[in-house]
Amino acid sequence: MNWYEGTGPESDVVLSSRIRLARNLVEFPFPHKLNEAAARQVADKVEEALFSGGAGLRREFASLEMDAMPEVDRVALVEKHLVSREFASGGAGRRTLVNRDESISMMVNEEDHIRIQAMRAGLALDETYADALRLARLLEEKLAVGFHPQFGYSTACPTNTGTGMRASVMVHLPGLTMTGYVNALVEGLRKIGFTVRGLYGEGSEATGAIYQVSNQITLGVSEEETIADLKRLVGQGLEQERGVRKELYRLQPLTLEDRVHRAYGVLKHARRISSEEALQLLSDLRLGVSLGILRDIRVETLNRLTLGVGPATLQKTVGRAMTPDERDAARAASIRGCL
Repeated sequence: MNWYEGTGPESDVVLSSRIRLARNLVEFPFPHKLNEAAARQVADKVEEALFSGGAGLRREFASLEMDAMPEVDRVALVEKHLVSREFASGGAGRRTLVNRDESISMMVNEEDHIRIQAMRAGLALDETYADALRLARLLEEKLAVGFHPQFGYSTACPTNTGTGMRASVMVHLPGLTMTGYVNALVEGLRKIGFTVRGLYGEGSEATGAIYQVSNQITLGVSEEETIADLKRLVGQGLEQERGVRKELYRLQPLTLEDRVHRAYGVLKHARRISSEEALQLLSDLRLGVSLGILRDIRVETLNRLTLGVGPATLQKTVGRAMTPDERDAARAASIRGCL
């Protein structure tokens, strides 16, 4: 079972927690300065360091050469949040190492030589950080990683210098979105060093009222302080969102019930549906489940559907390339089957 098919703490609002750690090898220039041969050498060194941890790791992790993969497979990795869009475009020496349940992955030769990523369902930042840190320590035992006693880990972009860590949570905020209060929340978070993006990170829209909240400051604070601050802020956002949901339902019960049941009806019976419409309607179902309007749908099912409706992921599931119309039909059939 993949990590996103489960549930976790505060799952009525928090879909997932993610920790990303950036590391660079001292003996090589940053990736944007590497030639093809050197980039492949970096990838080989990182992979060798990982698999030197034992036969279990070699069985647990798959090694994927981005340039050798069909485009649909690379885009599917983006849709599952395993790699960035820019990384998925390919390039010499770009390699992804990902474990069986897709909870831990590593991009080699993205903006930095190594970008370790760990993910868990629900609000589980401490546990996710521990997952990422274990892998980072394993690599640092085998590789000479750039680190300055005053400025922290060396990174290709100065905005990551220090901890080299981005901590983020994916949250579902339909109540704050419907009332417009989410704009004030986003602005308030930005003023204190956090950023809010859409479902697919930087440059993406908040489709289906799903937002990604992450730290911007990496210098002058510790990893533990960053995680504690993010947990505190998310906790405040949770209470605001839950309060708004309950108040909306108290004031407009029929309106909300109609919205939720209409979404359920479309998803249960539609014969064609786009990925954007599916995400919007799944957002309404998730709201309905959290308010007790729908009692026979599991959060795990909604998590699986949310990450499974993308065009590339859908084509991989079906096992063939499809036209947009064929994808819309296959997506509708898949959703009907799950519900």
